[in-house]
Amino acid sequence: MIMAMISWGISWPAAKIVGQYAKPESLIAWRFLFGLISMIFVMMFLKIPITLPGKALKYVLSASLLIIFYNYNYLKGTQIGMSGLGGVIVPTVSPIITFVLSALFFKNRFKKKGVFGLLLGLCGSGILIRVWEMNVNAIIGSGSVYFFLGAISWALITILTQKSNNTLNPINFSFWVYGFGSVLALILFPSENFYNIFSFELKFWINFLLISSIALGLGTTAYFYTTMKLGSSKASSFMFFVPFSSILSSSIIIGEPVLMSTIIGGSLTIFAVYLINY
Repeated sequence: MIMAMISWGISWPAAKIVGQYAKPESLIAWRFLFGLISMIFVMMFLKIPITLPGKALKYVLSASLLIIFYNYNYLKGTQIGMSGLGGVIVPTVSPIITFVLSALFFKNRFKKKGVFGLLLGLCGSGILIRVWEMNVNAIIGSGSVYFFLGAISWALITILTQKSNNTLNPINFSFWVYGFGSVLALILFPSENFYNIFSFELKFWINFLLISSIALGLGTTAYFYTTMKLGSSKASSFMFFVPFSSILSSSIIIGEPVLMSTIIGGSLTIFAVYLINY
């Protein structure tokens, strides 16, 4: 799960690069398709049969629509905004929303240690983005509204994943979500330039495969699996690893400087994960 979250962190600056080549509407279906291909190899290796019980269909379709909405905001936000900022907002706001929703849907009790861990993670993320140097106009102008919408949709996906726990294997859940997601994305976002992706250079493909086959196909599957095993609240808390890896990878890939605030903020978010899970 930690490796999956690191891949998510790296995917933020990679998405920024991918966004230089095409609009989000033209990339969403392809991202799901490549993620789906990765899933097929995972299922073959683990010898997991492809099944879809009828009672799980409502969860899969709902999660498919939500993951399309999330991916649009993810790609659009990184295209016009700061990738490092997105890599902080989504994984910190989403667990807080998930924590509250899981308490409502699954009657989970609010433990003091868990609440403190969430607050600590939020504080660490604020240090990561040096929130004291920002203002409202900077946040709005950076396209961060897409990141906040993405955080809300991801929290809802997390809840749906846990609710489907008794009806569908987590690997199967990932497979069908990506499968339905790719088809629904084609219906929602028809594009005449759909095949232009094959004309892009190697730089695009390296980053696109990173955000598709690795971060989506393998990383998101690991997240779904952990959600079903640990519960939505605890699984989402691992997302606090993403801000640190996002800021660090952005410095390497895009050239953003690594500041002391990155080290301090990242350390706080990792400690927050520990508090919530132990």
